[in-house]
Order: sequence, then C-alpha cells, then structure tokens
Amino acid sequence: MVIASNNFTVVGQGLTAEVFAGTSWSLPTTLRINQRGEEIIKFEARYHTLPWHGSPYYAYRLGYQKWSAELVHHKLYLQNPTSEIEHFDVSHGYNLAMLSHIVPYRNSPSIIRIGLGMVIGHPEGRIRGKAINPVKSFTGGGYHVSGICVQAAVGPPISVAEHWFFRPEVKLTAAWTRMPLLGGGTATVPNIALHTLFGFGYRSAH
Repeated sequence: MVIASNNFTVVGQGLTAEVFAGTSWSLPTTLRINQRGEEIIKFEARYHTLPWHGSPYYAYRLGYQKWSAELVHHKLYLQNPTSEIEHFDVSHGYNLAMLSHIVPYRNSPSIIRIGLGMVIGHPEGRIRGKAINPVKSFTGGGYHVSGICVQAAVGPPISVAEHWFFRPEVKLTAAWTRMPLLGGGTATVPNIALHTLFGFGYRSAH
C-alpha cells in the first residue's frame, strides 16, 4: 500500500469520485425556537450525531484538479431538550453542500481543503405538543435551503490500485441556519463540528 504523491493529489488528479462514512462531534451552540404566538425558546443546545441511527452519516464528493464539490449528510439530535421540547433533531439531515479548493500541504501527500456552501436542512420534532414538520418547500420532502457553511479539511489519498484509493479525512465545519417550522415560526440552528471520515475513491487516468 502506497500513499499517493502530492503531484496526484493536487496537480494531476484528473477526475475523482469518493464516498465516505464517518461521524462528528458538535460543540454546544445557541438554539433559538420562535413559534407564532409563543415565547421564544433560547438555550445552549448540545447534540449527538448517532451516525448509524436512522439515516446514516455519510458524504460523497466529485473533484477535478484543484476543485471539488461535496455533500456531507451531517446529523443533529438534541441531547438536552427543555420542558417545551419533546424532541428536536435535524437528522434527515443537516446537509452541507460545499464547493472547495484544495492546496498542497508542504511536501506531504496530505492536502488542505477549504470550502464554502449552503445548508439544506430537514428539521424534525415536537415542540409544545405540536409537530414541527413537514413544511412545504421547493426542494420537496421538507428539505429547505436554510443557511451557509464553511469547512477546512485535511486528508491524504492512499493508493490501493491503479485507479483506486482510500482517504482518511478530518474536517472542521461551521454553519448558520434558520429553518421554517410547521404552523409558523423558525428554528435558528448554528453548528460547529469536528468530523472524522474514511472514504473510498476512484480517479481517472491523467
């Protein structure tokens, strides 16, 4: 097993396609629930990821030369609900759709990936005895373009065959979202998370 060269990762990578499994750890952030005719709920929320519960945590990515587009199916399950909140999660999920630019890391095969994108959110739960979803959206299925996100990631490709490779990766993401709730109102759900992923990829000839 050979770690691919820096020339492959940045300059000569051609077209690449990757799929990942993994998990994440979210920092406590302020959750704000604003429902029509009700007092605002605002507190420091803590979240679990539960990567294999329900819809799994995953990511996939397409890359060409120094650019890549990816989707991270990030998930949030509220760990410390208040008395008004029966449960609240963004598990279908807190999807991070990003365009990234990659740069070499000195003479290492690892690369640093800097990205910017949008959050496509699907909140679920019951607050004050009422379901908060689904809310109709132009994307369908209760999914809403609801915010922005950034990422910084690092991970080397590890060649296993002529066109195939593994990639362990660590990334830090930060996002801000405001999602509509059924019956009127919004949930403001910022998130800062550390992700660890392990992927399998294919690269075209170059």
